Amino acid sequence: MHSNHLWSINHSGRARLEPMLELLERLRMAGIPINPLISEVMESINPSIFTDFSVEPFWNDLPVPFLRTKLGALKTFSAPHMIVTLLHHLEVHQGQKILLIGSKSGYFAALLDGMVGHNGMIAIIEPHDEVKSFTANKIQNYDSMGVINIFSNRFEMIDNLGEIKFDRVIISGAINKIPLEVEELIMDQGFLLAPIGGPVQQRLVKRENQGGQWLDTDLGGVVFGPMDASLSERSDLDPEYIADHIEDIFHLLDELVELDNGTMGNMRELVSMLRELPGDIPDLDEFATEEDIIKHPVISILMSQIDWLGPMWPIINDYLSLGISNPGGFGEDGQEYLGGHEDLIP
Repeated sequence: MHSNHLWSINHSGRARLEPMLELLERLRMAGIPINPLISEVMESINPSIFTDFSVEPFWNDLPVPFLRTKLGALKTFSAPHMIVTLLHHLEVHQGQKILLIGSKSGYFAALLDGMVGHNGMIAIIEPHDEVKSFTANKIQNYDSMGVINIFSNRFEMIDNLGEIKFDRVIISGAINKIPLEVEELIMDQGFLLAPIGGPVQQRLVKRENQGGQWLDTDLGGVVFGPMDASLSERSDLDPEYIADHIEDIFHLLDELVELDNGTMGNMRELVSMLRELPGDIPDLDEFATEEDIIKHPVISILMSQIDWLGPMWPIINDYLSLGISNPGGFGEDGQEYLGGHEDLIP
């Protein structure tokens, strides 16, 4: 392995991944904090172990797909700048016990395992069966330093590990609020990181347990996919999906420019109408006619609101089609990563 042109040997005899060295240097030049421990584990663990897709986007500081589910959702693990940012905020030390909720293929767990060392322990809760199976297979074939356990839910974890508490907990997908049962897993002086918010944007929140009192720190805006993996498998014309996104976008716009009461009232009425639709509305396929499109219940509701919604649609579309930030990318010669909102997911 070490003779491969992707690897080099440092003065201590440890193999280092050459493209990662270059990527980390670009991230440092972009001002992203990377301590020696983070650098060491990033340089020594090849992300290609944890995906069956190409990792070329990774070297351009972009998310990497690792699994396409049976329902067609493409699951990704985070872009390098987000990975090192999360590792920085987690303040990982050797010997710690860390819980990762949402496996992200096992790559992030492997990095944490390298940081906590032989005396540490990583537990993963992954509720999505396909993602759990994929992750368990990758972890099984990975030479971990310590123990990495993967479970479907908290109850299965407790059955196997007992009433355990963790130094750190990280939730790897967007949630509206932190469940009480997750807080109960954090030991005194420990903390949790979670992206809290709607589907369009969240705030990365650090919640610390200080003697039973909770202290929240806002670490900035992020965009993660939903923690509930089934939400990412919904159709683009799923009424709940559209309602969630419209509601989140309008709340963001209201924070920025303070929308008038009439517009916010129209938004709430539209969201209510969408959520009253049944969830099993057939999707439109490639053979749909113009008449089929116009008669589709979701399209019909949107068209009924065109007078006030139409002028705002370009703004809404901008929120759904931005490119991901990749501060560690190749620069002007690199590939742009543009498209739908899912492209924003770190």
